[in-house]
Amino acid sequence: MNERRNPAVQIGQLNLRVPGRSAETGHRVANGIAESLAGKVPAGMRRQFGALNVRVQLPAGATEADMSDAVAEAIMRALRK
Repeated sequence: MNERRNPAVQIGQLNLRVPGRSAETGHRVANGIAESLAGKVPAGMRRQFGALNVRVQLPAGATEADMSDAVAEAIMRALRK
């Protein structure tokens, strides 16, 4: 099944807490989250949330890509509920 993906995912505000990392790292992780979500959210899926709170714990030394993927997956799980 070739499901189309949503080309326009809009996140009004994203707050990340990444202890021990720079603000620049946070921005790159946030961009990675947005890119990942754009590829995961099915086309036609329309949901609006006032707030969505997810918690992700990763091992020390996790890469920016690991962080982005883990947060995007947590958001997708929350959207499916």
